[in-house]
Amino acid sequence: MGNTTLIDTRKGRPPSGGSDAPPPDGEPVVLYARRKQIYPQLVFGAFRNIKWALLGLTLAIYYILPWLRWDRGPGAPDQAVLADFAGGRFYFFGIEIWPQEVYYITGLLILAAVGLFLVTALLGRVWCGYFCPQTVWTDLFLVVERFFEGDR
Repeated sequence: MGNTTLIDTRKGRPPSGGSDAPPPDGEPVVLYARRKQIYPQLVFGAFRNIKWALLGLTLAIYYILPWLRWDRGPGAPDQAVLADFAGGRFYFFGIEIWPQEVYYITGLLILAAVGLFLVTALLGRVWCGYFCPQTVWTDLFLVVERFFEGDR
C-alpha cells in the first residue's frame, strides 16, 4: 500500500483516541493525513486588551527611542540614545559614558540580570505573556498575518 500506515482492528479492539467514529468492522484504520495548517484564533477580553496596550508601548519605545533628540550643547550630538563608536562614548539622555567608566555599564547589566531573574521567578507568566520581546514580536507578526490572510 505504499507509504500508508495501517492498524488492523479486526481483533475486537477499538481504535484509541481521536474524535472520528470507528470504521466498520473489518476495515483498517488509516493513520496518515495530509498536513493541515494551524492558525491561532483571535482572542478577546480584558487581559488581551492589556496585552495590546503593553505591546503598543514596548514597540513604541523600540521605534521612537532612536528618533528622540536631547540638547547637550554646541558640538555634541543631539540624539537621546547614541553609541558613538568614533568618539568612544555612549550617550543615554543626560548621561555621557566614556570607556573608562565601563564599570557603570557592568553594574547596570548585573542589576538588570538580577532584576530579570527576580521578575521571572516571581511573575514568570506575566513576563512571558506581556513583556518578553519574543512574545511582543510574535504578536506583531500575528497581526500582520491576520491582515493578509484573514482570521481563521
